[in-house]
Amino acid sequence: MGVTVKRERPDQRRHHRVSAPFFLTLDGHKARVSDWSLGGFRVDDFAGDIALPGDELPLTCTLPFQGFDVSFDARAEVVRSDLETGMFACRFTELGERETELMTHFLEDLVRGAMSEVADTIQRIDVPVTPASLEPKKKIGLSSLPIRRWPVKAVAMTSFYAVLGILIFSYTGLLAYSNFYRMEVQTAVISAPIETVTSQVDGRVAWERFKPGDNVKSGDVVVSVSDNQLERDIELADIAVNERKGQLAFYRKRLADELERMKSLTTVEGKNLDQAKFDLESTQAQLTAAEQQYARLAILHRKGFTTDTLLENAEKQAIALRKTVDSKQIEFKSRIDIASQGDGKWFYTGQTMVGDLSQLEAQVKLAENEVLQTQSKHDALINHKKRLAVRAPFDGTVLEIKRVDQGTVRRGDVIATFEQREQRQVTAFLNQEEVSRTGLGDEVLLYVPALAETLKGKILQIDRTSGFVQEQNTAQNPGYRWRGSVDRSAQVVIAFQDPKRVTNVQRYRSGLPVVVVFPQRSNFGLYNIIRQRMSTVL
Repeated sequence: MGVTVKRERPDQRRHHRVSAPFFLTLDGHKARVSDWSLGGFRVDDFAGDIALPGDELPLTCTLPFQGFDVSFDARAEVVRSDLETGMFACRFTELGERETELMTHFLEDLVRGAMSEVADTIQRIDVPVTPASLEPKKKIGLSSLPIRRWPVKAVAMTSFYAVLGILIFSYTGLLAYSNFYRMEVQTAVISAPIETVTSQVDGRVAWERFKPGDNVKSGDVVVSVSDNQLERDIELADIAVNERKGQLAFYRKRLADELERMKSLTTVEGKNLDQAKFDLESTQAQLTAAEQQYARLAILHRKGFTTDTLLENAEKQAIALRKTVDSKQIEFKSRIDIASQGDGKWFYTGQTMVGDLSQLEAQVKLAENEVLQTQSKHDALINHKKRLAVRAPFDGTVLEIKRVDQGTVRRGDVIATFEQREQRQVTAFLNQEEVSRTGLGDEVLLYVPALAETLKGKILQIDRTSGFVQEQNTAQNPGYRWRGSVDRSAQVVIAFQDPKRVTNVQRYRSGLPVVVVFPQRSNFGLYNIIRQRMSTVL
């Protein structure tokens, strides 16, 4: 019977897989496996029921070897199966040590081509090489040994060297950890946000009720700044406001007088209208009498009792009176219309219109607008004066007032410095090499020696240039002058991870020294590139 040996790549199979004769009995069905190894086997065309993956099967395995059938029991788990072809594959889950060694010896000899007798193989497996003693060993303790044989020196030297080695390795590890993984900086302090206020104009300062060290609220006036030019403008604005108010009072007085005058003229106009009405009625009565006289004379003229001259004179008189009545009616109606339309603002004398009420009202309106505009200019100057005052930008403490009371100040000069003590942070001063090993968001340890407390923080801001460069205010050489790399010119702002622990402002005062332990980053470019690539791959 030919034996086929299959070799697989090392990264695919842990054991050699062979197709040598190997039988198993499962549920009363005996079948030959297609191939097998120390890890498991595969059966094709199985006559019984096919188990599903995950089922554990009790097996009876038979290994024919040079005319002998070596049988043993084992358990295996189904890893894959095919119901249509009757195939299933299993891996051994329980395989005895003797059976494992037997299969290993069989496979090794089969692969090497050196087959030995099965009896010799079984005997070599079952018989131990070194005979074991059946008598129990006697325990020999220190109590049964003489004192001179006790290993005191060996134990003492072993303990000494063990302790010494532990100390040396611990110190070496601490040094390596401190120099390569951590960086300790002692130039750090507890600080609070500081705000400086500068003067906007040239002038003079006047202290209010606050002094350095006092607590202030946001918006409180700490120092007032007076500008001479601004004070002069305010005084001129006051004079202008008073002048416009006086002019307005004059126009209002003229308006009141004109109102009284127009009231009197209105009374006169009413009297004149009544007079015109009476005159019109009188003329109408004369017209009626003249017409009656003309009618009587016409009757008498027809009878021949009067002359033509008298009749003509009577007719002329009636016609004249009629025209007079029509004229007076038109004039009376016109004066009534004008009086109703004038609304008391002018008076019609019969020839011209009299009255300055509308003009005076317009002058009063103009004067009122001028007063409002002048007052607005005055208010704008007052508001500008208020804006020049030094106010607290937040709730905090006045650290310093740079100018004495009633002292002079120029535009751009620092007047006062404020500190926001409610917010606490740590400011660390590093040199240029140290700051290049820090990173935003890194967690650090904060040790406060004055309080003997250790806190945790997080890097909030890194500023390398604020102290590293100094501006040159010269017209010939504008720019920056670089400082040395050993100077502690870089600033790192660290926020407390637990702000509730530092709410006691009096305990955690600004200025307390702090020792900061930073996680040290590498400046080696190749190392950072490899680290970034590895993090990307993973």
